[in-house]
Amino acid sequence: MRTFFFVLLCLTAVLTGACDLLPNQIKPFEETLEQQLSGDATVWLLGGDVVIIDVSGSPSYRMQETELGGLATEIAEQAMEYAERPLESIVVTFYEDRETDSSDKEREFIFLVMKNRPVLQPHLPRNATGPLTKEEIQAAIVRMDQSYDQMEKSLTDGHRECVLATLERRAADAGDPEHLDPATVEFLTSDTWYLLDASAKRIFLAQALLSEALFSCADSRAPEAK
Repeated sequence: MRTFFFVLLCLTAVLTGACDLLPNQIKPFEETLEQQLSGDATVWLLGGDVVIIDVSGSPSYRMQETELGGLATEIAEQAMEYAERPLESIVVTFYEDRETDSSDKEREFIFLVMKNRPVLQPHLPRNATGPLTKEEIQAAIVRMDQSYDQMEKSLTDGHRECVLATLERRAADAGDPEHLDPATVEFLTSDTWYLLDASAKRIFLAQALLSEALFSCADSRAPEAK
């Protein structure tokens, strides 16, 4: 299994101490996918609300990105039915070959479940270095917007602009997460930080800086948070 999506899907749960990665295999769904996709499939239910789906050796791997994303969305919708319980996240990964050890031959789609439907998340850059990229910052903002939408709340335009500007500035100030002292960021803990790999640190830092920005910009009338 890939560390990247495990960290992303368990981010919120880790912060609340509720991430349980004991897996349960969903065999009936695996059999259905193998018939549909003419390949091998494995399906795992993690922590009761995260579904991980791997499809290997299927001709669907060669689809165009938009078409394959549509297929992944259909698979995610099926996963919600087979799980027979509310889900928070679904990951669908297609492998070119039946051997799944080569990460450069995989195409991954990550979904968060919002209002009882899977919502595809933006792709994040792999092996990035230096300060958080625009894509990583934008992904954090997208997750924030989706979270507020799920709660049927919204930010004012001024508050959202403040959050984005503050997040961008603090990300630049923090620099490369690999060289960051976690004690300098309010929502990071040293014990957790030093157990993370490089990709995981970038995800956690983006979320921590976003939380700081939300608090800092609580007064949306301020043109720029301190």
